[in-house]
Amino acid sequence: MNARKVALECLLTLSHSNASIASVVDSAYERYAINGRERRFINGLVYGVIRWQGQLDWVLDQFINPRFQLDARHRNILRLGAFQLLHLDGIPAHAAIFETVQLATSDLRRNKRRKTGGFINAVLRSVQRDGTALTYPPLDTNPAEHIAFSLSYPTWLVQRWIETHGVSWTLAFCRASNQIAPLALRVNTLLTKREEICRSLAANGIAATPSKIAPDGIAFEDRAITAFDTGEQTLKDILNREDIYVQDESAMLVAYLLSPKNAEFIVDLCAAPGGKTTHLAHLMGNAGKIIAVDMSAEKIALLEKNCRRVGARNVETRVMDVRKADLGFIKTADAVLIDAPCSGFGTLRRHPDIRWNKTLKQVHALSEVQYNLLKNAAQHIKPGGVLVYSTCSIEPVENEEVVQRFLADFPMYAIENAKDFLPDVPPSIITPQGFIQTFPHEHGVDGAFAARLRRKSA
Repeated sequence: MNARKVALECLLTLSHSNASIASVVDSAYERYAINGRERRFINGLVYGVIRWQGQLDWVLDQFINPRFQLDARHRNILRLGAFQLLHLDGIPAHAAIFETVQLATSDLRRNKRRKTGGFINAVLRSVQRDGTALTYPPLDTNPAEHIAFSLSYPTWLVQRWIETHGVSWTLAFCRASNQIAPLALRVNTLLTKREEICRSLAANGIAATPSKIAPDGIAFEDRAITAFDTGEQTLKDILNREDIYVQDESAMLVAYLLSPKNAEFIVDLCAAPGGKTTHLAHLMGNAGKIIAVDMSAEKIALLEKNCRRVGARNVETRVMDVRKADLGFIKTADAVLIDAPCSGFGTLRRHPDIRWNKTLKQVHALSEVQYNLLKNAAQHIKPGGVLVYSTCSIEPVENEEVVQRFLADFPMYAIENAKDFLPDVPPSIITPQGFIQTFPHEHGVDGAFAARLRRKSA
């Protein structure tokens, strides 16, 4: 099966569904016999086209008569061709154009093939000749459209970030969020030490060093090392090891806010797939008890699989909708974690499709879900108990504003400064209010937020 044809099939599926890129690509791999090198090429094409979709469409539209309406198939074929011309240095322009024309015409009859092939060829030749010389709207007078078109983001989202953070911040964030996220690993401290894992990776030709952000984390010296670059078998070996867990460095900070070493009973209310649950288990030394909750049996099954792999043996699981369920069972917990569903705008490096799949209305709806999760848990937490709220969002409406709304309605809770529980993290990671907030352009990790709240003693 031709790799570009598989990539096109994936793009067409994504254009009319809400499925994630990973699930669509994995499904395609199950249908066709594709080797590791071709898989990496398909990954690069699909993720790249989705990431740069807005810019690609803007460039293509400069060379297509506005009265001409492209269907989804031809639009995605042109995106594939334009992406190779504008963003893939390793593919000669003539090869990219030829293969894209073949992709568009291979199943057509002769007359239709000639007409379609001529159109695709003409547009892509124009992109090759003039695409990099196009002038975007000026940054100084029209920053939202300049950033949206040149860096490939929805204009409404760019405008929102400019209003919240300013032009320079937005430009830096968008550039950083277009980079492919490197792999990061969390060490299973029950089994080994970071130095041992670094030596083990070095023996396999992968240079890694202790994270400068996360106490249990490992960062690769070559920040370009990603899931695409390590090779299929190498990545599979890493994912199956019991002494490490693939997790972004920002996510490794959250468990420490629950003071797990001093806890006997912790509840994780939005636990799947288990990254933070297994981290808590390791920090507790597999002592005491963790109850891990999520909405579906499928998600819980994945969490249980991850717990078994890394030897997290003090975890009990429950299938439950936390928004509606009776949470009375948490009343004796020392600490409760709500890693809430969110927009995920902090993870655009890994999930570039999020920018096209979320609306402002959805972001506000998520903030209501987040508040209700906190509200439902708050009434059951014992005096002196800890409630930690976290997201992988950069949006204040999902982060600080949710916490401030919660504190206004539940004055028996108070913020405790995250710095007291993570004394060695870079100071810029802790906000003036005492929250954790990371950004890819400032810290080289995913955007994430976390707040530690304690219920005052009676």
